Order: sequence, then structure tokens, then C-alpha cells
Amino acid sequence: MTTGPVHYIGKGIAMALPKYEQIAADLRGRVVRGELQPGDAIPSERELTERWSVSRATVVKGLEVLRQEGLIDTRQGTGSRVRERTPLARTAGQRYRTAVETGTIYTAGEYAEILSAEMVPAPQDVATALGIEPGEQVARRQRVTFEGEQPTATSCSWFTTEVAGAAPRLLQRERVREGTTRYVEMQTGRRPHTGRDWWTARLATDEELELLRLVGPNAVAESRHVAWCNEGRPLTYEVGVSPGGRWARTEEYSMVD
Repeated sequence: MTTGPVHYIGKGIAMALPKYEQIAADLRGRVVRGELQPGDAIPSERELTERWSVSRATVVKGLEVLRQEGLIDTRQGTGSRVRERTPLARTAGQRYRTAVETGTIYTAGEYAEILSAEMVPAPQDVATALGIEPGEQVARRQRVTFEGEQPTATSCSWFTTEVAGAAPRLLQRERVREGTTRYVEMQTGRRPHTGRDWWTARLATDEELELLRLVGPNAVAESRHVAWCNEGRPLTYEVGVSPGGRWARTEEYSMVD
């Protein structure tokens, strides 16, 4: 038994969606409402063909829409299932709040491997973010974050020589369990007041492919974060890269006037 016709309203004209899009919309709605949970089997192509009174090709096209959206996976011989949800990518600000609340930035099963901790000349974007001249010495910490055995992100944090002088652990290749921003706050007394995040998507570099164990070409999400203290001076600048498919949660907001 099929559902009623689905319409798209555009420029004042109502148009019935093609059948394959109606099939995709119906299944998508069941996933969103929680009727189909991660790992649950999607109705078989035969079931959908009979339910919607369409050809198998139409059903296959509808399922392909959901595969492209990352909602389902299909394997030979086992059919299609709702895709397991990829863990949420946390912003630097969210990690700081976790550190304040729990004493550590890491969630259960999460840890970081510190690749480098050193003084280097500041690239242009780092200099702009930290309010210094390009080429000035800055502290740079590079890490890969894991959940179990799986790398989930790689990031670099940057700090001025003033901050690095007051927080010597920034230049040690050891984990700072309370997080670098929280550690800097504790060492300097400068409390983070305002943060700003930028996001983009791009292809991974060769180094990122290796660190994140990806097969190229592959898309990644890049985030850039700056935290300022209550004096208006930058405390830290961080560039993070995570594999495509991980979602970042933003604050809930009203869509009602």
C-alpha cells in the first residue's frame, strides 16, 4: 500500500515528486523518526516494489538517493541497512567545556597521540589569529585523536611565546589531559571568554590521508578555532581535520517567529 502523493512547492507551483524520491522520502522519514534504527534492515527491493507498485529500477534509484546521503549501506547478499551513526565531531569549545566539567577533554575510549610539540615560525594564518607578525616564533602542538583504534581527527594548536613561557607543558610531547586551553587558563589566569569557529570541506592532503588512515582522494572537514580571554587577547588558535561523514552539533535554536 503506497502513501499519498508527495509534493514540492516551488514558485507557487505544486509538483508531484517522482516515485523514487517518494520512496526515499518515506524511508528517510522513518529513519529520522526513529522507526528504523542504525543497523535495522531496510525493506527488501521486492517488498518496496510491491508496496509502491513500481519497477525494481525505480526502487534501486530511490535507495541510491539514501546511499548518497549516507543514511544506508548496502551489501551483496544482505540487502540494505540503516547506517551506523558516525560519532559527532566535537569543537574545541565543546572540548574545553568538557574539561571544565570533568577534568579531562577525553570521552570514554578517546585519547590523543602527540606527534610534535615545538617552537616554529608562525605561518600567515597563525600570525593573523594570534595577533603577531608572520615568522615570529610560536608553540605548535600536533596530535591525532583516536576512539579505540580508529583515528578520528588530527589537529594543530598554536600559542604565542608569552603563553608558552607560562605553560611549559605545551612544549612536551605528553598528553595534557585537561586540554591545552584549560591548562593555559590554569597557568596564566586568563580565562577564555569568547570563541569563534570556522568550517570548510576539502580534499585531504597526503599527510592527512596517512594520519587518518584514509584512501585518497577523500574529503575531510577542516575547522579553525580561536579563543580570546576577557582582555580581548587571543589565547589559542587551533586547526582540526576530521574525516568526512562526522557531524558537528550546533546549539538548538527556534525557527518560530
